[in-house]
Amino acid sequence: MILVENVTVVLGGHEVLRDVTLTLNRGLHVIIGRNGSGKSTLLKTIAGLIKPSRGRVLVLGEDIHKIPRKRGVRLVGYVWQNPYAGFVEATVRGELEFTEKVAGVSLNEEVVRILVPRHLLDRSPFTLSGGEARRVAMASILALDQPVWLLDEPFDYLDSDGVRAVVKLINYGLERGKTIVVATANVGYLHLLRPSRTLVLSKGVIVYDGDLDSLIPEILEEHGIPSTQQICGV
Repeated sequence: MILVENVTVVLGGHEVLRDVTLTLNRGLHVIIGRNGSGKSTLLKTIAGLIKPSRGRVLVLGEDIHKIPRKRGVRLVGYVWQNPYAGFVEATVRGELEFTEKVAGVSLNEEVVRILVPRHLLDRSPFTLSGGEARRVAMASILALDQPVWLLDEPFDYLDSDGVRAVVKLINYGLERGKTIVVATANVGYLHLLRPSRTLVLSKGVIVYDGDLDSLIPEILEEHGIPSTQQICGV
């Protein structure tokens, strides 16, 4: 589904990703890393938003950086960290309709139903709480029903209802055969997910690639990531 081939990204003279090679097939992949490890840059590169200095990214056999942007948006849904960043319309309903119009495809109403409570539809997106805005932003992107979903810190800002909604959405996407990549610095939510693969990114390099159950706390601690034991105060 996704081939990241020898990708290096240099931003502002700093090497953010270094010679990253990954193959991501259908299923849930979790990328763990401390802030500044390169997680967001990797997701943005896969989404076609950042062009690599070296290497390439193929999505369903197409070079994501060489196809028209409208085609890329239909292949890859990238949910960024700042939930307010993409809002342009006066209401939540307007945001969803705007996305549908720009992309030229009908929205998946089940994705909207899972994420957006109906009482929010006529609200201004700029008056929403952080958690509400996160859910709306996620819906406005992923309701395009792309085969690839990239979720950057998807649990930030959310209350317990929001967390349950996002977990339900991820499970819904997996049932539909999607490739889902979750990037997070917070391992405390991993028990809610059932990733088929877990990766640790540190200083722009993949330092662990395997099962979540085999990821020992020492690996996390070595790369500045609090383990679940540390989060729980054990």
